[in-house]
Amino acid sequence: EHSQKDEGESGRDHLVACESAVMEISLSPVGLITTALTTNGETIVQATKSARNSKLLKYAGIFGSLLFVGGFLVKSFVEERVFERDTQRVLAYYKHVAPNSFHDGDERHARYMVWKYKGKKDALWRRLEAKYGFPVKHAWEWDDDEEGEREAKGGEEEEETEDLDGSDGSGEL
Repeated sequence: EHSQKDEGESGRDHLVACESAVMEISLSPVGLITTALTTNGETIVQATKSARNSKLLKYAGIFGSLLFVGGFLVKSFVEERVFERDTQRVLAYYKHVAPNSFHDGDERHARYMVWKYKGKKDALWRRLEAKYGFPVKHAWEWDDDEEGEREAKGGEEEEETEDLDGSDGSGEL
């Protein structure tokens, strides 16, 4: 058995590659002694390269597996976020376009609609626009429109405030 050792930075020797051979000696029934020499056929240089390549393949396999599984995790996370965003978009649409209707606030129906039109969201938005006659906006766009309408109305009409406690606003009791 031959081996090659490498001295590391710490000064300790460690085994890098090993060439091994096995000699079998056997005795036949007629008294004849036979020998057989078996090796894996690698020299020390070949064994060193093989060990290095197997280590690289091991780490490449681990890295590839992490990327594969991580890709599915990221895809699942993104799909769930998009699903929830579209569900909120449908709920906001029904709230503003058809208030107090059967579908206003019905999250199960909104989730079903988004699931039914998965991959065909443009068809869902066109269908809702055709049915109700209003463009489909994102949930946060509806809130901006309401604030703009309130500001426009607030500028035109002055709100009257009534002093309910009877004080003159000076804070004295």
